[in-house]
Amino acid sequence: MLPTTNLWQNTNAKVYLALIYSTLAEGFIFVRLQLVLRLILAFLFATAAAIFSQLIPPFLGEASFMIRVLLTLASGGIGFLLFPQVARSVRVITLTTFNFVVHRVSSEVSSQISRFPRFNPPFSGALPQVGSLALTRPLILDTSAIIDGRILDIAKTGFISGLALLPNFVLTELQQVADSVDSLKRARGRRGFEIVEELKKVKQVKMEVWDKEQNGKLVDEKLINLAKSLHGRIVTTDYNLNRLASVSNISVLNVNDLANAVKTMSLPGESLEIKIVHLGKDSSQGVGYLPDGTMVVVSEAADKIGQTFEVEVTKNIQTPAGRMVFAKELD
Repeated sequence: MLPTTNLWQNTNAKVYLALIYSTLAEGFIFVRLQLVLRLILAFLFATAAAIFSQLIPPFLGEASFMIRVLLTLASGGIGFLLFPQVARSVRVITLTTFNFVVHRVSSEVSSQISRFPRFNPPFSGALPQVGSLALTRPLILDTSAIIDGRILDIAKTGFISGLALLPNFVLTELQQVADSVDSLKRARGRRGFEIVEELKKVKQVKMEVWDKEQNGKLVDEKLINLAKSLHGRIVTTDYNLNRLASVSNISVLNVNDLANAVKTMSLPGESLEIKIVHLGKDSSQGVGYLPDGTMVVVSEAADKIGQTFEVEVTKNIQTPAGRMVFAKELD
């Protein structure tokens, strides 16, 4: 047991001596380096003094030489003594300059990187194209939205922008409406073609015709398949197409939903002036409409068709077809 203890003590002593030796060696090297640097600075000061002392006129003879020597030695001594202050100043100036340069370089690099164009496609793989344009979540126009016409006003106000696709099968359906024997449908179809021409003039919207074949029998089915393949958004006013697209997890921009969202909300207790135009579902109800098209159902107003009077709002109901307001006649 005793030899093991002595061995452990000897090992600790050696480690301790090694640490002391390492510390002394580092201190010695630092002192030697500091001494060399101070001597270099003293030599530089002495050299400068020796050069400039030559400007002293030799009017004192040999005394002038001694004055030069003394000035040189004094300058060297000053350089030797001033080394700590000079080293501190040099260190501060160096660190300040280094930090300034690093900051400027990092700022310039960050600025250049931020200017690089960034493109994150919403889906992987090669992007489909129409002409020279890559398709990224385009707007796909439905026949109902074109015939409705409000999509033109929405585009002009800047609420929609980007690439809008007009599939050829939608154009075909629009042509069939324009060639209808019904004069009203024919007028709507022709108005639809005028809407398309006006949309092409809107700066925020890039109209393109999608002339590739699409799987499906009906127009709605083709629109759904096209939207799936392009990860696009369908623009429509068709309620059934809206429901079908929602079930298929496809984004839909329903013009009717937008119109309902921006209608003024009539709060319960507010008074409105309304004209009763026809009967409601209940034989005692009368129905009128606000200027924005909102239906107002007035209780006990079936006998006042054609009359205009003030009513009080009782409640609002949001339906898939729009907002309905229920009211009663003011006493």
